Amino acid sequence: MVLDMPAAPVPRVFLGTFGYSDSEIEKEAIRLQYAIKQPMRWSIEICKSLAPLTLEINRLKKEKDVFLIAHSYQTPDITYGVADSVADSYALSKEARDAPQQTILFSSVRFMAETAKIVSPEKTVLHPSPDAGCSLSDSIEAGDVVRLKQENPGVPVVCYINTSAAVKAECDVCVTSSNYLRICERLPGDKLIFVPDKYMGRHLQQSLQGRKEVILYEGECEVHAEFTGPKIRNWKSSMAENGIDLMVLSHPECDSEVLEESDFVGSSELLMKEAIRLASVGKKDMMLITECGTADRVLAETEDNLNLMGACVMCRHMKKTQLEDILQALMDPTTDQIVDIPEDTIRRASRSLDEMFRLAE
Repeated sequence: MVLDMPAAPVPRVFLGTFGYSDSEIEKEAIRLQYAIKQPMRWSIEICKSLAPLTLEINRLKKEKDVFLIAHSYQTPDITYGVADSVADSYALSKEARDAPQQTILFSSVRFMAETAKIVSPEKTVLHPSPDAGCSLSDSIEAGDVVRLKQENPGVPVVCYINTSAAVKAECDVCVTSSNYLRICERLPGDKLIFVPDKYMGRHLQQSLQGRKEVILYEGECEVHAEFTGPKIRNWKSSMAENGIDLMVLSHPECDSEVLEESDFVGSSELLMKEAIRLASVGKKDMMLITECGTADRVLAETEDNLNLMGACVMCRHMKKTQLEDILQALMDPTTDQIVDIPEDTIRRASRSLDEMFRLAE
């Protein structure tokens, strides 16, 4: 059971069947529903309305040799209907860098598409929803990093991957939710600046206490800021009164009080893997403290019956992209759907990403 999950998206307008037969549409709808594994939310009727779009997108990908990658927070019709790869920020950065295709379509928010362009400047990178920003990325500008460097000369600057290309260009190393602890431990010196996520930064401060001073910036993710320690304690207490041992799995973008109440802390990809592992050993009552897309993936990728507790917080930015946006970008991308970054910014930002790959592997 999943509480408060958003409704399945339906096409904004009917674009036709693109010449696909009723039997082809029926077969594709069945494939979608089986892959998503949420028949109550993703009815066969909804899947039929989406099937012509997924069929046409998959046809065009092959015809145009496009590699389509999607973040875990995208809706299941994208992640299981048309994506060639689905993961968290770190894995997708590597996918974009290593893919043989010369055109990458990134179904995500803007900073992720920019990251793909930084690591693959010679490739064409398409972003279907140019206005899909990120509250965390939008909280900081390059000038803010310059100011912090002036106030703390010689101190290395670490930026979370949820930042623009211009911000990455001013930083020494980029990190993700799966490697920030390991990389920051390996940096020389006894002080570092961490931007922009204050919650992840506080977790870093606690982890490095007595070893390194961590200077923070006051940015936050609007999704993960919704979760609080008292809310988690109330859920755990309520479940315990009913004999349920609730396992809490949290993303490190949450407040430190939430992380203290958690049984496991990790990136969206690690949360999914841990949830599936717990279910396989009989611990099926759990709460995922992150964006709704992770719950969608857990439900789709486990054969075990899960009891997912709590409210699901949806990222309005991640959910802006729909199948028809992807189709349009494949057919005839507009200028603002083609990611374009100044060469100097790419050159400087790539150093921070190269350093991430070096220190993380």
